[in-house]
Amino acid sequence: MKKQRPVNLDLTTIKMHTAANASILHRVSGVIMVFAIGILLLTLSTSLSSAEGFAQIQDSIDGFFFMFIIFGCLSALTYHVLAGVRHLLMDLGHFEELASGNASAKAIIIAWLVLSLIIGVWLW
Repeated sequence: MKKQRPVNLDLTTIKMHTAANASILHRVSGVIMVFAIGILLLTLSTSLSSAEGFAQIQDSIDGFFFMFIIFGCLSALTYHVLAGVRHLLMDLGHFEELASGNASAKAIIIAWLVLSLIIGVWLW
């Protein structure tokens, strides 16, 4: 039986609402944090292995690449916490309608951008 329904395979034409984007970003920030744990544990292991390892990590901390990694980790953690609190509030019955869900998603994205800017200024 052939179904006569439209098929949209061009993903660039699909417009998702803000709550969907916030949900996807929440998952992406979780994946970033999983990789960040590995990087930070490697850094900790190297710094605790010997005095030379500690000096090596201490020298690399001031570099742009390491600061960028730390900024990415803190930014992902900030977003994940904000979105997690939003999801917990949704579990309690708040922000479940489309309008309030989109408004809360916009609020956490704006808060995340502001906090990321503050973290960037603080690091550099």
